[in-house]
Amino acid sequence: ASESKSPYRALFAASLAFTLPRPPPLGARPPSRLCLSATDVASASALLAAYDEGHRATAAQPGSEGLGGAISANAWAVEQPPAPLGEAVRALLAAAKPGDGRIMLGFCADDAASGVAALKAWVTSLGLPKGTLHGMDRDGVPLDMSTFGSVYIKYSSHSLSAGDPPGTAILSGYGGDFRGVYFNPQLPDGLFRQYAVLPLSLFALAPAPAPEAAEGGAAAAA
Repeated sequence: ASESKSPYRALFAASLAFTLPRPPPLGARPPSRLCLSATDVASASALLAAYDEGHRATAAQPGSEGLGGAISANAWAVEQPPAPLGEAVRALLAAAKPGDGRIMLGFCADDAASGVAALKAWVTSLGLPKGTLHGMDRDGVPLDMSTFGSVYIKYSSHSLSAGDPPGTAILSGYGGDFRGVYFNPQLPDGLFRQYAVLPLSLFALAPAPAPEAAEGGAAAAA
């Protein structure tokens, strides 16, 4: 999905920042890679729309693998340059902030551990609010999620329901084969934007230093 107030191709042709290769219609051969850059709303929207279109076109190819062509689309997504996608996400996030626009994220992951890790990485890297994560306990008692299976985590930078703080997320089971993140930013222009399925690892946290390295650094600083 892309902006709802104008057709995708009209938006694509009207991009003023730079010229993008026209993505294929559904059922056509998708591009092998997107080599793009984006730093403003128009170009970031066009770039992510091109990614969204290429992802859906790959899934719709005859002979694509997985439920709804998801496995083939997942493989195509891994081949795309991550830096431009990250820049585009940050550009739309920056545009949403002045109007306190809601940011919705949907994480499709193999298991709870990888889903929560991706949630933490995206929220931390993008400076989004951190709230309550529902779905991993019962009456305050943690659940054993090791055999839970694949998950979907819905995140909102605004409250999802009365009593929940901004940044609340809900974890539930997921039976599909797509792996990645649905990105739905609300900008002041009111256009509907949703781009999928972006790589789970698009934003990754730096690993914590080993104890020996941390101690050595402290000693050196002293």
